[in-house]
Amino acid sequence: SSGKVEWKIMPSDYDYSRELARASFADMLHDSERNHLYRLGLQAAIKKVKERGDKVRVLDIGTGTGLLSMMAAVEGVDSIVACEEFRPMAECAQKIIQLNGFKDKIKLVRKRSTELTVGPGCDLEERANILVTEVFDTELIGEGAIGTYNHANRELLTPDRIVVPGIARMFAQVVSCNLASKWSILQDIDCGNGKIVKFDGKYRITNLVLHDVQLSQLEEADFTPISEPIQVFNFDLACKNGPIPEDEKTVQEFTASCDGKVTAVFMWWDCYTDPDNSILLSCAPYWSHKDKKEQAWRDHWMQAIYFPKSEIQVEKGESLELISNHDEYSLWFDVINKKQETSNKNSEEYLYMPMSRTRLFQVNDSEANQKYIQAIQSISTEPLKNILCLGDQSVMGLVLAASVSSAHVTILQENKRMEAVLNDMIKENDLSSRIDVYPEIQDLPSEVCYDAVVCDMFFTGSVLSWHNLLAAYHIRQLKNEGRIKENCSVVPGKFHLWLLPVHYSDLWKIRAPLHNIEGFHMKHFDDIIDKASDTCDENVEPQPLWEYPCTALAHPIRVATLNLAEPLPDNNMSYTGTVDLECKEKELNGLALWSTWDLTDDLSINTGPLSDIILGKQVEWNKGHKQGVHLFKEHKM
Repeated sequence: SSGKVEWKIMPSDYDYSRELARASFADMLHDSERNHLYRLGLQAAIKKVKERGDKVRVLDIGTGTGLLSMMAAVEGVDSIVACEEFRPMAECAQKIIQLNGFKDKIKLVRKRSTELTVGPGCDLEERANILVTEVFDTELIGEGAIGTYNHANRELLTPDRIVVPGIARMFAQVVSCNLASKWSILQDIDCGNGKIVKFDGKYRITNLVLHDVQLSQLEEADFTPISEPIQVFNFDLACKNGPIPEDEKTVQEFTASCDGKVTAVFMWWDCYTDPDNSILLSCAPYWSHKDKKEQAWRDHWMQAIYFPKSEIQVEKGESLELISNHDEYSLWFDVINKKQETSNKNSEEYLYMPMSRTRLFQVNDSEANQKYIQAIQSISTEPLKNILCLGDQSVMGLVLAASVSSAHVTILQENKRMEAVLNDMIKENDLSSRIDVYPEIQDLPSEVCYDAVVCDMFFTGSVLSWHNLLAAYHIRQLKNEGRIKENCSVVPGKFHLWLLPVHYSDLWKIRAPLHNIEGFHMKHFDDIIDKASDTCDENVEPQPLWEYPCTALAHPIRVATLNLAEPLPDNNMSYTGTVDLECKEKELNGLALWSTWDLTDDLSINTGPLSDIILGKQVEWNKGHKQGVHLFKEHKM
């Protein structure tokens, strides 16, 4: 990647292909536990309807590939109506149903479920007495499950209906977790010599924004439970006691299990797929799962981290309240100690950061911040007078001003909302006389020539870490316009791109063909996903690899080095070489790529592994960055 913003002409069906390739059907269908437990639940429902002497009429909402409908068809039901609004998947379902010999047993309707009609000659000849559907996401309700179930139970199903799954339960656990706090609140930065850039906990990302993660990749040392898992909601998906509430609030009292600061609420859900509530499909993390670390892997349903309005300090044995809310599509949580309730800040007192949680984690990386401070203090024997700070959604300019007392700092910040936040921070830290903020390079004062350029390597359009090479093009423009001195110090000075052959434990499933699921042929699905991926997928995609375990099969290879103070090549660069796979115990199914940025000869920022790579062992990845992933299409499974 050049790091430059460029236009690329795409095929006319690009949007169609991208929508299909990114629809997450593949990793969901690779979830063999989900498939099997849904099938067991559906079999139990069909058996129960048959035992009471009724005809079995099945409705499958959001059929996708038609898998659940085909599961019902082999059980000898009387009728099946499958609806699918998403045009690419409806066409796919039609061909898969035909391929598996169920064309005459399954009626496919290309509509939303809320558009279905019931009656002679309509979409459903009669109301269905079994509903099977999977309209869940990590939050359970984020894809509109409440509205879907309420409408179906009211308009499309019989009073004696069985819904698969029939009950869903939501759990929350209050924790103290410094890691989670870095995703939520901008933390003060110690610049040494008694100088601290202070934010006083007032800058944060709104608590309505969840952070969905693979909680099972956290170590037990990463957090301290303040509560046991608490069931906060119970969803009657069959609406036997009335419609599912579109707005609901619960308050549970609990006793703090230890001293600590409440920083986050972990959330997950489970559901019973059978009428007797004996077959449990759980999304719990390993410490609350019956299978512990042997639990099934899934990426379409993860767990989520939510953040209370205030981080409160609690003592073991104190009585606290967990407040849980949901509307039709989202969730939010808070934790209060009644004794401290009046002293807690109101949410209106907080200023919300215009950045992602991943970016906030990077800004809160104290080790990286200290390296920048050491680098800028060591790059020149002469006092620096004018420093230009590049990078979006960054507070590095304040750190530089606090660390280098001789310098005036100019911040280039193109994000208007972040520019306003920065100006507030500058005033609060009494740095107004030493920092200026400008939105564009052309706005920089022509009379100033900078003797140092420091880049906090993040730009808003960056997806992979090497996209931040955009900084080098800014530096070249500044040089061409005479805005920086010939001997200007550039931090970081060098960029390195690294490659590592790995075995991904599970991540390969997001791009792997299905072949056969629960005995049903999925070749057509594999073919269209493969074609869509070829059309729109990048060769390397971003993934937070700390959530997706992989094993190193060779030593890392440096495939590119660039000097940011020198003009970058205008032509594409390529690397050709061979790699000896020194570990042959596991199969090669992908590559991991990352970058390092040299601040000085001795200090660098590593966006990849946190520790030395050991052959045949799992790699420990930086949680503050996404790494690049290339998955091989052909490999043994």
